[in-house]
Amino acid sequence: MRTFSSDYKRYKKELRFVFNEPSIIMVFLYRLRRKIYKYPLVAKFICAIIVEPFYVFLTLLFGIYLPKTCEIGPGLMIYHFGGIILNPKTKIGANCTLRHHVTIGNRKEIDDVPELGNNVNIGCGAVIIGKIKIGNNVDIGANALVLSDVPDNCVAVGNPAIVKPKRM
Repeated sequence: MRTFSSDYKRYKKELRFVFNEPSIIMVFLYRLRRKIYKYPLVAKFICAIIVEPFYVFLTLLFGIYLPKTCEIGPGLMIYHFGGIILNPKTKIGANCTLRHHVTIGNRKEIDDVPELGNNVNIGCGAVIIGKIKIGNNVDIGANALVLSDVPDNCVAVGNPAIVKPKRM
């Protein structure tokens, strides 16, 4: 659970009181389910009986869908819970920030999903779909529709998104 400790440290650094934020519960459950998912069949069975119903209930309550098959690096931060949907094959790097109503998913084929780098900051209502690569240190604006690659150190804004270099 070292990755959860990175998540927790990020929450603690950016928020004063962590446990009034429902999203940290979902991040913890994602990390727990991901760890159990790698264990033998017996552990998976126990997970299915105990953890999965709790996860489904909280997914419906909070509106945050983090499938255990996603690959998410340490330091995940979710602001403003609700409406967050990730494709089960999504790959996200370290220190990613998600806001409410973010969708990361496929465009046509089931494994036609984005791959996000490290330090990606995603604004509320953003949609990132298709087999694209989002580089490191990228900001994606609110309500942006990202359909093509975004290189490192850039900003993607608009619908469809226009990519511009970050101002230093």
